[in-house]
Amino acid sequence: MNRTEYLESLTEQISNKHAKELVRAEICAHIEDQKEAYLLEGKEEDEAELLAVREMGDPVDAGSKLNKIHRPKTDIWMLGAMAALTVIGIIMQTIICSGFDNLRISNDYGVRTILFNLIGLCVMLSVYFADYRILGKHIWKIYGIYLAGSIFFLRMPPYTPYSNYLILGQTVCFLFVPLFAAICYRFRDEKTKGILKALGILFLHMFLLLLAGYYRSAAMILTFMACLITLTAAAFKGIFGGRKKMQAGVLLAFIIGIPALFLGDILLLGGRFLSLAEYQIRRIQVMFSPFAYEGGASYQTLLIRSQLADASLLGGGDIGQIGEIAGAWCDYVLICLTSYFGLLIGIAVVAAVCAFLVRSLHISLTQSNRLGFLLGISCSSILILKTVIYVAMNFGVGPIVGIDMPFLTYGLNCTVINFLYIGLILSVYRNTNLLPELKNMPPRYRLKFEKVKEH
Repeated sequence: MNRTEYLESLTEQISNKHAKELVRAEICAHIEDQKEAYLLEGKEEDEAELLAVREMGDPVDAGSKLNKIHRPKTDIWMLGAMAALTVIGIIMQTIICSGFDNLRISNDYGVRTILFNLIGLCVMLSVYFADYRILGKHIWKIYGIYLAGSIFFLRMPPYTPYSNYLILGQTVCFLFVPLFAAICYRFRDEKTKGILKALGILFLHMFLLLLAGYYRSAAMILTFMACLITLTAAAFKGIFGGRKKMQAGVLLAFIIGIPALFLGDILLLGGRFLSLAEYQIRRIQVMFSPFAYEGGASYQTLLIRSQLADASLLGGGDIGQIGEIAGAWCDYVLICLTSYFGLLIGIAVVAAVCAFLVRSLHISLTQSNRLGFLLGISCSSILILKTVIYVAMNFGVGPIVGIDMPFLTYGLNCTVINFLYIGLILSVYRNTNLLPELKNMPPRYRLKFEKVKEH
């Protein structure tokens, strides 16, 4: 039996069409290795080929065993935890919604929350069963469409019936994170040049957002940091090739240096270098000396701390004064839940969300497919960053910013985006043993220089 016949017989036993390609490449590599060993022993090429194929064993038996390995994987724990956290979030938000000082949403808050989560689940399932390699194959087309749509929506007049500028801006920012992961993958094996290209696109994208008139610093900073984390992870895994430890070290210093520069400018130079708005500067300064701005910029932070100090272990059935602040149904859901249901429930909910995110990060880190690794890292990092900032803000130790938390925050855009991230992470896990690496695209044109002899 020659190699072609062997591979046909073996792949007939494998049910998944994507796995067939992966197994074929894997077995061919083993045959080549074994063939090379026989050639070194002095055997002829044809004989070495036949012996190497014979070493692979019975194709039907081997194919059946490989079929058990190369099939979709289902993380029951992640799916169960996601369903449980979604239901818990809906129930808790519905219970406390009557206390929010917002007549526009209080009457149908629960119905809207259920609807938003159902839409998010549909998006998650669509992504879950899709081939995430589409991002890697067509990233420039997808990015071009995304960029054109982003500029169009951001240039719409703010606060019109057709546009909620701040929410659209956040959506635009956060959608870029998985796209940047695919862009990093596009520059794989290009060494330092690939890293510089990815950094150039990242900075250019941030500049285009500013040019389009979007100045929402929290969403932009979190997006920028998640992209830098993705880029650093790519370098550390050796996706770009070259001296990966040096590359990762420089990028890690960059990740630490940017926030240090940001804080140094605010605390020492009053935000002059970054040209931040006064309210943005105050929000950071309040973190370090809230009592210096008592009655002013630190009002919300001090109110949260006071409400947290008064919260009982088992709850008091009241969302407290913080629930009367505009936007509490989005920005302060966690502290409201803690006041209503108690510290134990609040801490348990945070712990459950954190456990879910840690599991998602573990899934991402263990991927051998480089595109799957990058998509998982990018989605996990932005979810973790959002959660850390939101929890810190709701416990009075973080800046007051407009950000959401997975499973707990009201709103269609943020719910759909978070489920999109989760769908990508679960899709990466589902296809762990199915999807092979995309082949590097050869250059379409190649110049060849030859020395011409003169006669």
